Amino acid sequence: MYEICHHPSDPTLVAHAAGRLSPAAATVVRLHLELCATCRAAMREAEAIGGALLACLPAEPLGPEALARAMRRIDAADAAGRMGPPVPAAPPLTREVLAAQRLRWLAPGVRHCVVLDGTGGEVLRLLRVRPGTALPQHGHHGTELTLVLEGAFRDVAGHYRAGDVLEVDEETRHMPAAEGPTDCFCLLATQGRLRFDALLPRIFGLLVRL
Repeated sequence: MYEICHHPSDPTLVAHAAGRLSPAAATVVRLHLELCATCRAAMREAEAIGGALLACLPAEPLGPEALARAMRRIDAADAAGRMGPPVPAAPPLTREVLAAQRLRWLAPGVRHCVVLDGTGGEVLRLLRVRPGTALPQHGHHGTELTLVLEGAFRDVAGHYRAGDVLEVDEETRHMPAAEGPTDCFCLLATQGRLRFDALLPRIFGLLVRL
């Protein structure tokens, strides 16, 4: 397999280890970790450091009502469970689940589907781009994490292939373009709308909620 060259930033990995990433971003990082031994090692180190810091914190005595509050919550959860059968959990997002998603036309050479539409403008989107197709020049109102699942694309920061992650923020303006002999499949976690430079892409972005 191709050697992964582009990884999530250290702050992003630390936030993932602490459970502070949004669901969409956490999904992208988790799938990258499945492919990247380097980042898995960094995650283990971050978790070990976090555990050591917690062990150094002074103990705090529990309040007099702490046990009673915990028992009330357990009783409430039991009562909710008796009201009906539990709702089955959504299947975890794996590469196989993503491959089975139905993609719809977005633009010439581009197909997509929204995998997760979260709160605060967070979207997890699967994108399939034909080789030689470039997305319009744009920026971001928030952060974006892009994981290449198959194929490749080029961007201002270099070339990205399977397993690579592109991480951008509000200061980045770019125009990714798929390259190579096969379609490029990417998983994107975005916060906030894109900021297109040209008028037509800007109008189109408003229509399709990009």
